[in-house]
Amino acid sequence: MNIKTLPVLILLFLQQTIYAQAQDKEAKSSNNQALTGTIKGTVIDKGTRLPLSGVTIRLSSNSAVKPSMTDQNGIFRLTGVPLGRQVLQASITGYKPVILSEGLITSGKENVINLEMEAQTNNLNEVVVNTNSGKKPLNQMALTSGRSFSPEETNRYAGAFFDPARMAQSFPGVVAGGDDNEIIVRGNSPKSLQWRLEGIEIVNPNHFGSEGASGGGISMINTTVLSTSDFYTGGLAAEYGNAISGVFDLKFRKGNTDKREYAFNIGVLGAGATLEGPFKKGGSASYLVSYRYSSLSLLEKVGVEVSDAGTPKYQDLSFNFVFPTKKAGTFSLFGIGGLGKIDKVAKRDYQKWEERFDGFDMKLGFNAGSAGLKHLYIASNKLYFNNIISVSASQSSNTTDTLTKSYVPSLDHEDKYTNTAIRYAGTLNYKINASNTIRAGVNASLLKYNLYALNFDTELQGLKELINQKGSTSSYDAFLQHKAELTDKLTLNTGLHANYFMMSKSWSIEPRVGLNWQTSADQSISFGAGLYNRLEPLSYYFAKSAEDIGAGQSNETLSPTKSAQAVLGYEKLFAGNFKFKTEVYYQHLYNVPVSADPNINFSLLNVSDNSAISSSAYRQLINKGTGKNYGVEFSLERSLSKGYYFIATSSLFDSRFKALNGKEFNTTFNTRYVGNLLAGKEWTTGKKKNNIFGLNAKLIYAGGRKYSPILVEESLRLDEEVIDQDKINTLTADPYVRVDFSSSYRINGKKVSHLIILDIQNLLNRENTVGMHYNFSKRIIEPEKWSGIIPTINYRIEF
Repeated sequence: MNIKTLPVLILLFLQQTIYAQAQDKEAKSSNNQALTGTIKGTVIDKGTRLPLSGVTIRLSSNSAVKPSMTDQNGIFRLTGVPLGRQVLQASITGYKPVILSEGLITSGKENVINLEMEAQTNNLNEVVVNTNSGKKPLNQMALTSGRSFSPEETNRYAGAFFDPARMAQSFPGVVAGGDDNEIIVRGNSPKSLQWRLEGIEIVNPNHFGSEGASGGGISMINTTVLSTSDFYTGGLAAEYGNAISGVFDLKFRKGNTDKREYAFNIGVLGAGATLEGPFKKGGSASYLVSYRYSSLSLLEKVGVEVSDAGTPKYQDLSFNFVFPTKKAGTFSLFGIGGLGKIDKVAKRDYQKWEERFDGFDMKLGFNAGSAGLKHLYIASNKLYFNNIISVSASQSSNTTDTLTKSYVPSLDHEDKYTNTAIRYAGTLNYKINASNTIRAGVNASLLKYNLYALNFDTELQGLKELINQKGSTSSYDAFLQHKAELTDKLTLNTGLHANYFMMSKSWSIEPRVGLNWQTSADQSISFGAGLYNRLEPLSYYFAKSAEDIGAGQSNETLSPTKSAQAVLGYEKLFAGNFKFKTEVYYQHLYNVPVSADPNINFSLLNVSDNSAISSSAYRQLINKGTGKNYGVEFSLERSLSKGYYFIATSSLFDSRFKALNGKEFNTTFNTRYVGNLLAGKEWTTGKKKNNIFGLNAKLIYAGGRKYSPILVEESLRLDEEVIDQDKINTLTADPYVRVDFSSSYRINGKKVSHLIILDIQNLLNRENTVGMHYNFSKRIIEPEKWSGIIPTINYRIEF
């Protein structure tokens, strides 16, 4: 059986079985009243983190549901809420109203919503109630190039695979890095993206990510534990360091404090469980744990051949334990991590080997995880402190053996990159008055590394060491930022970020500014500018040049890459939940590591991981390169209401770098343009209208990636790809075109909810071309292709 047809067969079986069971139960209880759910949560002041009492919570989508009011602890509870999509509104004098339009009410679990309200400085009658305004970032210090997203969106968007990075491929300024979940933000390398969790930087949270990369094949993040989070494409506030492109600022939700709840799921991407509830009945402390194991590995265990190139085997764990106290603040222990490997064993019949690669034994591994202890202390109605200590670790490994015809192995390649980071982040937030807020903090990172790699060299006809370094270094950050409501329409954020990198003994002083002008109740103009820096993968700081392998010299004097960026935006809200937004930006990159050889036109702006260290010509680097990214973005969005939504985005941009000799080239990520169209429709079904059927689709149309001409004779002689250094990225691949599709069916029972999702990436099975490359296994020049259709099926039960 073809493994790609298996998800569809499973889907049909599950759908028919569950639907039949649901219809039978529904028929037996036809005389009962329609099912309802519960919405509960807390409301806090966004600036002080204190609970807000007296906030009115109502369903503007259903006036029959009795409104609720928050108590002295900011807690509210709405009961008897009809199932399906509901619009929730929170309001209180002196604060901007909060509107949530995409809330999905189910019967399987209580719906917990935590709201943050911002003080209102202008007249309330000037506020336009528009659900699109709810997409603004949670961080009040961010004024440009950011938006919040809900975990439900990662479940709903076609091709998202429950993955925030794949979901973000639909946002303006973002280009899909390929068929995996790497993303190109405004022409920057995917490795420039930073992942954060609960306010502190974490390692790459994706399975099978290469060293230095920000993405991978499968996300470790389980959206069942996520809360509403932020995503940024630029214009970062002063508190964000070590990033020159995008930032995923993820938040975990709290477990249910009133009752224990469970969710079990099985699908192509994995089988797992999520458990949550109070540690003890009546207590305020809660737990939230989610675990998943590779379904493909389970299939292999029962005798189903998944792939002759090795079966991806992985597992991941996410958790959040929250312990509120009466006087000492709130403590939380959180973490995310995963283990993954692929073992490819060559067939022990050399007559079936069609190319050299068929005679390789390969063992690939990527293990990563981050865990932290967080303490939030509210000192007064103006001041709160946040302290986090975390540990992150990752290990990427690859061992490749070539086999003789008698199946004797000979080492061809071996690497193991181990990185560990111990981090501290401390923040204080002081609300001077209703119009002024100050936030300041420090961050310290102890970075430990153990980096080793060797490769077979065809000229030497033996193994050559590329890197062998073990040690530690550190990085320190401090920031100060001020938010001022200058008038009832004008908000100004100013800040300063400073960084010191111990290895190169280099400082970076980075001013930041953000401005928002609410020109009218339904439109605004924003501006943001600042300086930023990003530490490159540590393996580049220690890789040895061809001449210095014996001498042991390396790139330890390299300092972080720096960026100056400015962005100007305009936003217009329309009736009917429509929003139009456009931003124009310019980014100047400098202090970029480039090849120290003026004849080699290499820049770290042109790679997405550390794979370039395998070529000896690129390993000696100096901070004398520059680059630039500039462009314009447009988006028209309709939030989900009345059963449908859509997002249409378009970006036009240019991305270039300069090498040591001053020559300018396209980056490989300079696709020049991208357009995305995402749309979906939901229908309520069943006799009691308790069930929901949904269809979603996405179209991506982007320019082709840039690539370089290959010097054929030299590549054949060295048995490795050699490109024409005078014509870097002068060729363009065919446009990248992809259609994604998803279908979902949710069945709500009395105390249980079922969800079936069929999600297909690349529905038309189009094999997009990256460019031409040298295939050392076949010793030919051939097109490099992305993968074809990727169907997935997932079934979840919640109770």
